[in-house]
Amino acid sequence: MVKEIYRALLTAVIMLFTIPCGAQPKMRELFQRMPAEMLPYLTENSKLDFIDFLDSGMKAEVRNELGGKSEMLSLTDMSADIQVSPSMRITMHLMPVNEAVDSCNQVVCLISTYGKDSPESKVEVYSVQWKPLDVAAHLSLPQEPYIATFKFDTTVGLSLSKSTALNPVAYEEQKEELPWLKYIEWKP
Repeated sequence: MVKEIYRALLTAVIMLFTIPCGAQPKMRELFQRMPAEMLPYLTENSKLDFIDFLDSGMKAEVRNELGGKSEMLSLTDMSADIQVSPSMRITMHLMPVNEAVDSCNQVVCLISTYGKDSPESKVEVYSVQWKPLDVAAHLSLPQEPYIATFKFDTTVGLSLSKSTALNPVAYEEQKEELPWLKYIEWKP
């Protein structure tokens, strides 16, 4: 009897530590567990409403904490796309890694794009437990301002285009330059 209890307890503990990624995590669960400080404009209820609205085939739009509207544009098992405000968009995608992080072979790559007329992106990488990871371990990002989007053709990576997020004087001097487009491959 004691052996059976011990075995059951041991099995429960093992399952507890392997469930977060035993079955590969889905973006829906990761979005629900996203810490409030990472997306302070949305309450927990707003995040749940997004998912409920999409599941019901409705437009997933909620009032954010700034009094404006936020919309979840898409949610799949692997990604989420949220227009937080007219000048802020967040796109997340589960990306593969060779070495497990938090006992999972996937991490969350998050692109935050700020600005309306002259947008600029910031790329961050997190474990599925939302612990920040070193972006440089997976991507070689340029020093110049850029706009990032996910790209999935034959390889997995990010497309970067030049941002015009410069001060007005510098922008006037440089707007004749041709924009660059770079492709950066994801390093698992």
